[in-house]
Amino acid sequence: MFTILDFTKDDLVAFKVKGKIEKTDYDKLNALLDKNSREYDKQKVYIEIEPEDIEGIEPQALWEDIKTFFKHIKNLDKLAIVGNSSVVEKTAKVSKPFISGEVRFFSDKEAITAREWVKEDNI
Repeated sequence: MFTILDFTKDDLVAFKVKGKIEKTDYDKLNALLDKNSREYDKQKVYIEIEPEDIEGIEPQALWEDIKTFFKHIKNLDKLAIVGNSSVVEKTAKVSKPFISGEVRFFSDKEAITAREWVKEDNI
């Protein structure tokens, strides 16, 4: 399940991943990302994720994940990924070459720093 976080606004979409991931989660997320794509040249994304908190992913959701990634990689200004898993950290590193903007991984103890960083404007 994706929970949209309360500091989502303007060009920033912030969400937490927990529980079972379903296609409807991506429907909700894509609505926000698509809206931002129409309103802003670049957008920012903040994700909190811990693999041990994920109870599974529907096959349709996995397909939506892939489509979402490739649809929005060109207009990302910043991507902050927060978690404590080496798998999540490695995923952040592997995605860097494919994303147009900055990608940073933060531990969950650095969540406030991650929020501050992703909200900053690039000059």
